[in-house]
Amino acid sequence: MGDRIAHDDQLTFGEPLSLPYCAYPQGKDVTQHGVQALPTVLPLVDFARAQPYRSRKYSTTAASRLTPAEVLQMAEVIGTSFARREPQTRHLQPPKNPPPGLMELTHSDPYGSDRFGAWTKERLLYWFIRLLVLTDPTRAKSAMRINDETLAQSVAIVDSAGKVIGGALNETMPPLDGSPTFRQDDLFLAAVFSFVEPVLTLLSTQDAEALNALCAQYPSFREAYALGKVGHHFMVARSDALAKADTFELVAASAARYQSLGYTYMVIEATNQWTGAACEALGAVRVHFAPYQGRHAVRQSAEPLEGIVTSPNGWLSNKDSGSMFYVIRLV
Repeated sequence: MGDRIAHDDQLTFGEPLSLPYCAYPQGKDVTQHGVQALPTVLPLVDFARAQPYRSRKYSTTAASRLTPAEVLQMAEVIGTSFARREPQTRHLQPPKNPPPGLMELTHSDPYGSDRFGAWTKERLLYWFIRLLVLTDPTRAKSAMRINDETLAQSVAIVDSAGKVIGGALNETMPPLDGSPTFRQDDLFLAAVFSFVEPVLTLLSTQDAEALNALCAQYPSFREAYALGKVGHHFMVARSDALAKADTFELVAASAARYQSLGYTYMVIEATNQWTGAACEALGAVRVHFAPYQGRHAVRQSAEPLEGIVTSPNGWLSNKDSGSMFYVIRLV
């Protein structure tokens, strides 16, 4: 009865319902790691079930409609939030100092010319987004261009003052056999990889196992993936100005955006349980679980060390949980 009254009060005052708690396995739950038990048929996305959790205050806009300055603002919001809230990046310690020469360089791309800035996790993740998501890291410095396809799929929440307060970066899920060759003469890229490589290693391994399982189980998924019709809900985050309850709108709107663009499925690596709850509110299916504490992935050190990523306990996170890979069928 108490829960029901609380829910009614939320609805009365225009607040979305809080997402239900989403339980994940722990490192010791080895029988629950890896590929999950998959249903015979993937259920269709359930926007009706998700409606009570959607924001009544904010709607999203496609990132392609943002100005270049607003796109970079979205990168800052997401980078800062990941540095402070994402279980792996908030736990890992970057190398003690930046690579020699980095701070004297200026990076130039279609968004402008900028110095790297402070040697912080927030700034490293900002540049990760700018260099690997918003622009093409495989192109030469002299030929960099904006990733228009990603902007068309991504969404943002802008407040009444015109400030970006939340965003979701989306892309077409890359093929499993793709091996992109990144710029080798870019110290900015090298600095970013020095921090995010352990996280990308875990997620890329999970992606391969999950996508292979989906392709083997569902011929329609295999066909959609081959046709480039599987969307990847890559990063979703908010600033402190956006309430957590309103942030679900970015996930729901991403699914709706992909549906409108003709995509058949959306996949997500939910590296925290809030994102998992958001996926499950839309009717997503669990495909694969990768624990953060399955094995020591970085050097253990109480303090940052020169030239290497570390963590105080050698794990990717101090949270005994992991990343859950989800799939949502859109049509």
